[in-house]
Amino acid sequence: MRCLVLILPFALLACGQQQSASRSGCAQSASHQITWSNPTAPDTVTARADGPSCKQAAVTFTIRDAQGDPLWAFASTHYAMTAGDGAMSGDAPDVPEASMAEFLANWADVTMQNSGELPEWRHGEPTLRGETFSYHTDFEREAYEMLRSRDLPMACFAGGAETSQCLVIDPLSNAPALLVAYGP
Repeated sequence: MRCLVLILPFALLACGQQQSASRSGCAQSASHQITWSNPTAPDTVTARADGPSCKQAAVTFTIRDAQGDPLWAFASTHYAMTAGDGAMSGDAPDVPEASMAEFLANWADVTMQNSGELPEWRHGEPTLRGETFSYHTDFEREAYEMLRSRDLPMACFAGGAETSQCLVIDPLSNAPALLVAYGP
C-alpha cells in the first residue's frame, strides 16, 4: 500500500506533463523598450497572446520598469483588438501564427508622444474635443490641462480596433495614469 501511495503522485504528474506537452495552441510574445517612466532606465513593453488557438487568444499588454515591476497592464482578446467589440462570430477567420506575431510586434511598438501634443480643452466646453478624433478623459478639465501643459512623455497604444489610449506618469502620484483615449 505504501508503494502505491508513493507511485500514484508521480504517475499523475507524468500524465499531466504529457498532456501539456502535446497540447497545441497559441503562446507568443513580443517586447519593445521605451523611455517613459525614467529617462535613464528604459521600460519594457510586452504584448502576449495565449489561447487554445491564435483565433481564440487572449492578449495582454504590459509595461514594466527597468527593475521588472509592472507599471501598466491591459487585457483583451485578439478578436476585439482587430475586429471590434462583441462576441466572436462563428465564421471569424483563423489567425495564423505569423499574423499573430506581426500583431504582437506592432502592439508592443508603442507610439511615444508628449502630452502637450493633445488638444486643448477649451474653457467653457463641457467635454474635450479634437479636430480629427473623438477624445475621452476621466480627468476634470483643470487636471487634464495641467497634465497637458507639463508636456509629459506619453506612451500611446492600441486599446481596441479603432481606439488608442495614452498614458502619462502623473507627477503628483508618480504612478501611470490613463490621460486620454481617442478614436474616430
